[in-house]
Amino acid sequence: MEPELEELAASAARALLVASRTPRWREVALRVTLLLREVGLHEGWIGLPTTGGYEWPPSRRIMEEWQGRMGRLLVSNPGSAAELRGIVAEFGSWDVPARRADFCPNGHLVGASGWCPLCAAPTPAPTPAPDTTNTVSGGTVHGAVIQSREIDSVVVNTAPVVAGDHVDFGDGTFNGPTIGVQYNHYGPRPDNAPAAATGWPRVDQLRRLALGVRPTRRFGDEPSLPPYVPRDCHGELTGLVAQAVAGGGLVVVTGEPLSGKTMTAWAALRGAVADDTRVYAPDAGADLRDLPARLRGRDAKGTYVVWLDDLDGHLGEHGLTAGLLAHLTHEGILVLATMNDEAYDTHRFGGSPASRVLSAARTVEVPVQWSPAELARLAQADDPRLVDALRWRGERGVGEFLVIGPELWDEWRRARRPAAQPLGHLLVRAAIDLARCGIEDVPEELLEAVCAVYGSVLEDADSEAVDQALSWATEPRQGITGLLVSDDERGTWRVYGSLVADAVRSTDIAPVPLMVWLQALGTAEDDALSFDAVAEAARRILTPRAAQEDGDALTALGMLAAAEDDEEGAVEWLRKAADSGSLVGAGALGDLLFFQGRDAEAIPYLERAVAGDWPDVEVTLGRAHQNRAVHYLRRAEASGNADAGRRLKGPLAPPDQGSAPG
Repeated sequence: MEPELEELAASAARALLVASRTPRWREVALRVTLLLREVGLHEGWIGLPTTGGYEWPPSRRIMEEWQGRMGRLLVSNPGSAAELRGIVAEFGSWDVPARRADFCPNGHLVGASGWCPLCAAPTPAPTPAPDTTNTVSGGTVHGAVIQSREIDSVVVNTAPVVAGDHVDFGDGTFNGPTIGVQYNHYGPRPDNAPAAATGWPRVDQLRRLALGVRPTRRFGDEPSLPPYVPRDCHGELTGLVAQAVAGGGLVVVTGEPLSGKTMTAWAALRGAVADDTRVYAPDAGADLRDLPARLRGRDAKGTYVVWLDDLDGHLGEHGLTAGLLAHLTHEGILVLATMNDEAYDTHRFGGSPASRVLSAARTVEVPVQWSPAELARLAQADDPRLVDALRWRGERGVGEFLVIGPELWDEWRRARRPAAQPLGHLLVRAAIDLARCGIEDVPEELLEAVCAVYGSVLEDADSEAVDQALSWATEPRQGITGLLVSDDERGTWRVYGSLVADAVRSTDIAPVPLMVWLQALGTAEDDALSFDAVAEAARRILTPRAAQEDGDALTALGMLAAAEDDEEGAVEWLRKAADSGSLVGAGALGDLLFFQGRDAEAIPYLERAVAGDWPDVEVTLGRAHQNRAVHYLRRAEASGNADAGRRLKGPLAPPDQGSAPG
């Protein structure tokens, strides 16, 4: 890590430790949690409680853990530096406080005199704890007594002592089993205490990933998520959200998994509320019974939203009940939720408590498959991930393509390890490279032939091992698709499009090997449709590389020209390839010149290609030399040289159809 980032990580860790002792800790912790969640580092990061009780100074372990976690965050998401610098600017220059009483009610650090320099006023004395009184059922109480589950014939006479919550049976006489019940009566909530809901994050500060939107693949400095493309239901949903903002109520967005429910709900919310709207997004299973208390005393002019992604995880007696929903609706609170179709159908119908909640909801369904109008809007997007989704999604939905892509890519990359699926990895790589060459539906024999280009793994495998590798590659992930998709009727295999799209955009994947291009060209010559696709891909991908004198690219373009019967163009491309040092290009050019009868031109290139792996180059070179020898021996024989005539009748006798003199 760069020294500047190391210093920022250390400063941020110290600033967080300071903030943890202030009334603003909840807000700061949420800001950092959202950053960490985006890169998967949020689990268990909070090592200090939000209120007192932790020894100070903190242990070295927690300081080092936070500093290390901030460092990993900066490496994974350099854009988080701005947020961390903001926290350092707010808390980094403060002395480490020993207790919360070192702060004024507005959260400012105060000196020993109790004077707050920012508020320009002395810090008021702490608000005393609310009065507490206790009542007891089962006896007359005038003194202290030990409370027990059962008491048999005990007489207690003590001086009255009252200190905090307790059950008091002082001066009581009991001659049988006795049960004491403690009731705590707390004083009224101070009128000037702010509502907890005022500390909820503003909607313009929330990130979509923190609300349940699934991450997608990104390269370079791309934003974490592509822009939202409006679905057909966007207008209807935005209208329902706006109505619920004005009058309260539950709006549920339903759909199949990965249909885009959460993104669509988020876009509708952003279109219906102001930036200062406060949003509460609890984790699944969180206790929601205190929501009315959190909202009590809130700003009547503000807008407050409860966001429940995957609503089925928030139902139950401690979650969203019909009674709680009725209270929130009465208070004018929007509850915006998402729910899978299957979960909705399970809970909606019947007489269960959950069905009573859902019966009060207004619902909008988001289909997993996009309509022609939605695809037309998608075609106008310029984000590379959306462009790829339009081109490569196949029969799957756009949301499925965007979400399953990173999963397939990571699994395929890790499968190359010897203990994983190295043969399956190579078979998928072969399909990826052939798709990059323009051949998407690949016969199994071509798949295995191309796979052999990459190494000896296939040479050591029998047919059963190949079948097992193909079975692994075609197994559907998340019920959506495998890395390979088989077409049993045609007997072909197709790699899922997200792998091709990622391979094209990734800087970690090598270019398609030259021999794979040549395999693709040779296979496609028998299929006009496939050949056109291979030719288009070759020109699009290889022409820029050829301009940089890339020998493999020049060779492949030369072979493409030869396949198109453009012999003049083929010679030009292959000569450039050979001159750049390509032995394959030299061999291909030597072959082409030889069969054109240009032996003298062919021989230097064939001699150069002998050092490479061009097939049968020695035979072609020998024949070229033989043709040249016959040519000169005939000239000598014509001038009366008897020895030349004898040689023409021996090993150098010309073939039946010899090449013309070169």
